[in-house]
Amino acid sequence: MTETMQGMVSVLVIAGVVVGAFIALVLVLRTLLFLCRPNEILVFSGRKHKLPDGSISGYKILHGGNGVRIPFLETVHRMDMRLFPVEVAVNNAYSKGGIPLSVHAIANVKISSSDEGVRNAVERFLGTNMQAVALTAQQTLEGVLREVVSQLTPEEVNEDRLKFADTLVENARDDLDKLGLDLDVLKVQHVSDEQQYLANLGRGRIATMLRDAANAENAANQSVSE
Repeated sequence: MTETMQGMVSVLVIAGVVVGAFIALVLVLRTLLFLCRPNEILVFSGRKHKLPDGSISGYKILHGGNGVRIPFLETVHRMDMRLFPVEVAVNNAYSKGGIPLSVHAIANVKISSSDEGVRNAVERFLGTNMQAVALTAQQTLEGVLREVVSQLTPEEVNEDRLKFADTLVENARDDLDKLGLDLDVLKVQHVSDEQQYLANLGRGRIATMLRDAANAENAANQSVSE
């Protein structure tokens, strides 16, 4: 083998080693380097970490950016931070005065982004799917909904739905904070009752308005005739 051929073989071997090393590096980085997207958090668990307040935690939370997993010592979980809809509905929820109401509402919920809130969420929901998180939020909000309905009259529930929704949000805050969840918005879509109390109430008010209008018209006619 000539020196030229030996040189070419050496170059090819070196090139192969470099390419192999590059591929190995890429594979290692893909295995150990984790990129955190804006709509999620990464949880590195397996090692102890000291928090700013001096306490010790068995996991590290990454908001954005990237982190490197230490092999054999750490595992990494992703948690979705996007809003998810929750349907909230109760039937035969007794209002103040003993009238059972059916209420249907839609809420938008998400994992909390505050330090304390996200740690509460990690401790309760790490490794679970979003369906399980949504079910927990639904059950919590439905319990709060029954509690709030019991404190209000049917008229208060039905007539000022914005105030009713605000009351629900306020009463649900503590329970959701403990779960590490944020309630972004809640809208009451429908209120009804099997006893037709609200419907009869509406018909009664319409009848009263028509009667008052007729009385005003009669008074006006009498004034003109005089």
